[in-house]
Amino acid sequence: MLWGMMSHLGLSELHLISPRQSLNADYYINEILEKCCLPTYKRKRIRGPLTQRKLYRKMSDTFLCRKERRSYCCIVQKWISDHLPGFWAKDIWPINSPDLNPIEDLWAIM
Repeated sequence: MLWGMMSHLGLSELHLISPRQSLNADYYINEILEKCCLPTYKRKRIRGPLTQRKLYRKMSDTFLCRKERRSYCCIVQKWISDHLPGFWAKDIWPINSPDLNPIEDLWAIM
C-alpha cells in the first residue's frame, strides 16, 4: 500500500507500507501522520520541486482523508483535528463519494 498527499501547489513524498505491516491506528499516527503528513503540511518553501513546496497557501484549506475504516477511527480523527486545521470529519462527507477526493484521480494516473 502507498500513502500520499496532494494539493494544487505540491505533493508529499509517498510512504510505502510493507505487506507485512499491520496498518492500525498507532502505525497510522506515528509513522504516517507524524513523520510524513505533518512535515509536509508545515513546509515553508513556495518554489522548487513539487515534493518540496508548501502544499497550502492558507491554513483554512481543507484536509481530507480517504474514507477507510482504519483512517477514521476515533483516535486518528482526534489527532488529525488537533494537528491539521481544516480537517473534514467523516460525518461531513456524503456517502460513496470517491469523486470528491482528487487524489483518487492521481492514483488512477499512476
